[in-house]
Amino acid sequence: VLYPNFSLGNYQEVLFNVPRAIANSFVLSSASTLLDVLLGTLIAYLVVRRRSATTAALDSCVMIPYAVPGTVIGVAYIVAFNVAPLELTGGMAILVLCFVFRNMPVGVRAGIAALAQIDKSLDEASSTLRASTWRTLTHIVLPLLKPAIVATLVFSFTHAMTAVSAVIFLATAKHNLATVYIIGRVEAGEYPLAIAYSTVLMLF
Repeated sequence: VLYPNFSLGNYQEVLFNVPRAIANSFVLSSASTLLDVLLGTLIAYLVVRRRSATTAALDSCVMIPYAVPGTVIGVAYIVAFNVAPLELTGGMAILVLCFVFRNMPVGVRAGIAALAQIDKSLDEASSTLRASTWRTLTHIVLPLLKPAIVATLVFSFTHAMTAVSAVIFLATAKHNLATVYIIGRVEAGEYPLAIAYSTVLMLF
């Protein structure tokens, strides 16, 4: 045991000696959160404003990751991305993909709920003034979606920082995550260090 007693020395160990897991979690969570907002908003816009059988199927497919247990997703990612040409197992890209598709349903549902409250006449007025779809989305729709975007940002980041079930199969010694590191410390009986790491994680 590094620190048999609970003391501030545990936090010194976390912040100066083993900060990589926290840094990895922060960077990967931030990257996946931005992708969640971008993809979730675009999919929500297509589902609400471009209704068709294709977008309805897309909406249903997006919800699948939320219905599948995290452990199943973790194992599935290892099997799917362990051979060429998409050999991603052991790297950081597979962790980002896992976070993105695990949390995307929340971004999509939040976007759909917000878009349902925005009258379609605004889009039609923009089209009448010869604005492109992209200009309508960025200058009219997105400003009205700020509350939904902020909610997606907060949820996706928090959920990614504290994820365990799926990423425990995907994290490696080189690309370790805070939650996986905490579990390792608990299994090793280093409870003070695990508690200190957990406290820092909660602050993030």
